[in-house]
Amino acid sequence: MNPRLAPFLRVGGLAVLVLMLLYLPTREFLKVTFMLGIPLVFALAFMKKSSKYSLSWFFALLLALMALGGYLYMLSGLPQRIAVHQIEMDANILMTEGRFDEAREKFSQLEPYLSPENLNVKYSQVDKEKEAALKVEEARELMEAGKKDQARQLLESVPSDSMAQREAARLLKNLRE
Repeated sequence: MNPRLAPFLRVGGLAVLVLMLLYLPTREFLKVTFMLGIPLVFALAFMKKSSKYSLSWFFALLLALMALGGYLYMLSGLPQRIAVHQIEMDANILMTEGRFDEAREKFSQLEPYLSPENLNVKYSQVDKEKEAALKVEEARELMEAGKKDQARQLLESVPSDSMAQREAARLLKNLRE
């Protein structure tokens, strides 16, 4: 290999690695691999150090087989988990942008992957965020109309675990000043 090209190959390899880590399926695969690969490596190393067919050797073998079985099981459901994660990320981005109807449609794509109860939880989350955003917007209009007491009551009713809470807190602070 040409020594003058070595730095370019290293930088190029690093750039490819970073780009791969930005890709969701690669991150999920690496997460599963490290999560179950580390116990497997420890079990195999312990097996090598232990005397063959001893009680500790069989225990390490059992641990290694469990880690390998868990790894194969986790890999079998990996495509579904990746799809669910991507849909949830896209829907949450839409909710952050205030596009609640589109977020609800995006969450409806989870129908093949989630139970109806879990899907209803996602829908209720969208509805709660939409309602909170509408309260903040209505309070802003009331403030402009000079109805500060009604605006304060509306802002105080915004749920504390909603994304609109930060804006509601800012508007409440403006009302107090």
